[in-house]
Amino acid sequence: MDNREKLEKMDRALRMMQDLRHSQVAMVEKSSKLQMDAMEFNFSEMEKNMGDLFSRYNESLDLIDAELERFEIKRNQFEQKHGLDKIEE
Repeated sequence: MDNREKLEKMDRALRMMQDLRHSQVAMVEKSSKLQMDAMEFNFSEMEKNMGDLFSRYNESLDLIDAELERFEIKRNQFEQKHGLDKIEE
């Protein structure tokens, strides 16, 4: 695999991580909404479970954000190191 192909593969991985992040954000928002609904319904077990899910999803979102940042830095360094950031004529 040449450097251009490797960069393209890194870009695909970056897009997948961004998609994963969007999905995780949706899960955080939905679990929070369900927790609030459970409070309104006075369903204490559901409220606790949705709160637990919210915490787990939020922790996962933090992990995804950190990995996205690290990977993007490495990808950009790879691009610059191999001169792939220059426009080909």
